[in-house]
Amino acid sequence: MTPPALPRPRAAIVYNPTKVDVRRLRSLVESVEAELSWGPSFWAATTVDDAGEGQALRLLQASPDVVIAAGGDGTVSAVAQALRHQQVPLGILPVGTTNLFARALGLPLGSPRRALLAAFSDELRTVDVGRVDALLQGGETVSAAFLVMTGMGVDAQMVANTSSRGKSAFGWVGYIAAIVQSFTRNRQFGLSYTLDGGRAAVGTAHTLVIGNAGVLPAGIRMIPGALIDDGELDVVLLRPRGARGWHAAIGWFVRTNTAALPRRADARAAATGAEPVMGEFVQHSRAASVSVSVDAPQDFEIDGEYVGRAVSLEAWIEAEALTVRGSVADLRSVARRNGEIASRSQLLTEMLVTAWRRLVPPPHGPA
Repeated sequence: MTPPALPRPRAAIVYNPTKVDVRRLRSLVESVEAELSWGPSFWAATTVDDAGEGQALRLLQASPDVVIAAGGDGTVSAVAQALRHQQVPLGILPVGTTNLFARALGLPLGSPRRALLAAFSDELRTVDVGRVDALLQGGETVSAAFLVMTGMGVDAQMVANTSSRGKSAFGWVGYIAAIVQSFTRNRQFGLSYTLDGGRAAVGTAHTLVIGNAGVLPAGIRMIPGALIDDGELDVVLLRPRGARGWHAAIGWFVRTNTAALPRRADARAAATGAEPVMGEFVQHSRAASVSVSVDAPQDFEIDGEYVGRAVSLEAWIEAEALTVRGSVADLRSVARRNGEIASRSQLLTEMLVTAWRRLVPPPHGPA
């Protein structure tokens, strides 16, 4: 007597119809299903009123083996929000110009088939998720999960100052001019912040970034050494003042994005994120929670999405809150496989060096 066939695994796919060709996507998914002996997938499209969280929660009722987010960072973040503390893992088909979380996870970029094979794979990884409650200028409170980073300063201004047309026409290069523009304007703001409920620190800053991971578009490292599964947030403050401060801050940023590391032990540790940095112009700390208030509303972003102008925020880490399919820990091999991060980071470095030289003359005397 022939034993009954075991039920085939099935995926649920939440897709953004403004980002993907659904007919082509369905055809590709059916091909992968047949190749891997999976059953037909469940499908749901995002809407203006539902970026993906509600659709993912609805599809969970069908008990899929993976929920795949097919779209940009907004779709991925929304679906991930629904899958926090769930046993069903997240798969990602990255679409768009940024793909921050996919980069941090080491997922395939530029090949929908390879991305789907990763999402359907047996490779599982548990990662952390950040949470943030922010009070905006008009009194509105925003509560959201973040997968990569949230912050004020260069990262938020990069998002706010990069037009959709620029991103579509030039891809990741469209963000570079906004980064340089933020450095050139050098808008400083006053802030008070605490780490893990400790004593409040007061000062000024050009940029505050709170990261679960440390990548910007093109694989550019904003936070060196940030790990997506270490149970901590990385907190970076850039506070350059004068020529010496700008040389220190931009120099730190450049060194984190070049293959050649400094010879000096302390500079090498700062560039790799191996040790905390508590310098006069650059500070890099780690904590499970952080509270921030600013003296004037500041541009604020969450995972590459502009949110508004914030006056205060509370952020914390939810350790091991999300399971993903297809992620790898060895990001260097992924960078080589994707074949793009090193060259793009090098281009950014060259552009920042040019901006650095235009912004400030070399300081006199030792740095």
